[in-house]
Amino acid sequence: MQAYVLGAGKTRFGPSSHPMTRLAHEAILGALSDADMRIDEIGAFVVANFLGGPNESQLHLNSVIAGLFPGMHIPGWRVEAACASGGVAIHQAVTMLGAYDPILVVGVERLSGRPGNELTRNIGMAGDAILDQAQGLNFPATYALVAQRHMQRYGTTTRDFEIVSLKNHANAQLNPLAHFHHKKVAQADIDAGATVASPLRLFDCCPVSDGAAAVIVSAKPRDERSVPIIGSGVGTDVISLAQREDHTSFAAAREAARVAYGQAGITAADIDLVEVHDCFTIAEIVAMEDLGLAEPGSAVELIRAGETGIGGSMPVNPSGGLKAGGHAIGATGVGQVYEATRQLRGEAGKRQVEGAEIAVTHNVGGVGGTCAVQVLGRLS
Repeated sequence: MQAYVLGAGKTRFGPSSHPMTRLAHEAILGALSDADMRIDEIGAFVVANFLGGPNESQLHLNSVIAGLFPGMHIPGWRVEAACASGGVAIHQAVTMLGAYDPILVVGVERLSGRPGNELTRNIGMAGDAILDQAQGLNFPATYALVAQRHMQRYGTTTRDFEIVSLKNHANAQLNPLAHFHHKKVAQADIDAGATVASPLRLFDCCPVSDGAAAVIVSAKPRDERSVPIIGSGVGTDVISLAQREDHTSFAAAREAARVAYGQAGITAADIDLVEVHDCFTIAEIVAMEDLGLAEPGSAVELIRAGETGIGGSMPVNPSGGLKAGGHAIGATGVGQVYEATRQLRGEAGKRQVEGAEIAVTHNVGGVGGTCAVQVLGRLS
């Protein structure tokens, strides 16, 4: 497999009054400008979105996006894999480069403006309708079960969750496109946070964000700024925790990483930075262990030692992650690749990981029902 990111664009993640079309248009224009390309040079496009139907009464988004560029009649389709929609869309584009080239991937989501109970219900559609939804089990409650089990099995503490949250909020202060870029979060804020689903509190949970991100991928580099995608894997598991024996690890993530690492010819020891799907603080800990960055139960050792900070031995979520960078669901996996691209070009500004050559993105749908892993970096 050989693929390159030619250009990447992204809106700010956070509350927005703009419709999905305007958000998507901004991200696409950013990617085209970054690649110094025109829209008529694109061979096909993929749109990643989760809740356009129930939230906005808008499906058929490939045709809606095509309407932003009159005369664009190239193949286009929509991908939905819950919160992993963006990562799966990237994977689809990479695997289809033999048929189309280059391919534009745009992820977009608008979550603002919906009543809280309605939004919770709609997001809950990513869980099993019988085993989860009908039982009133939402995602904060499900990830709370993951946290409880991890604490019981490995001795993980709520202080470990707090360290993850504080680190990601500090990183978001360095990222102008982050949801929490303008809000400093301190220990006192975390201490005052209400319990959402024990042991998870307010600042253990990612915010509801609007936004879009876009990348252009090709089988050939365009210039020296083209960033290789050297591995891309997707894994799938049963959707409900009720169907799994192990709640402290996601088999879909382990499988996606195995495939992506194998294609790239790397091990976890070769990785310089990761952008993981930290929809809740416990999810960052589980992700580190699923990606092989730490043995099961030992990710907290790196966290406690400060090694997951931008200047540490294994930087995790220098963008601020979902926790503080924002979670614009359909755009999240594409936004992770945007961040990895900026880092590997040395264009990440104050959050730059010095000397980064290999970056990994990890995008999860549901509670580990789907996972997409991409490896970006230099070709051997």
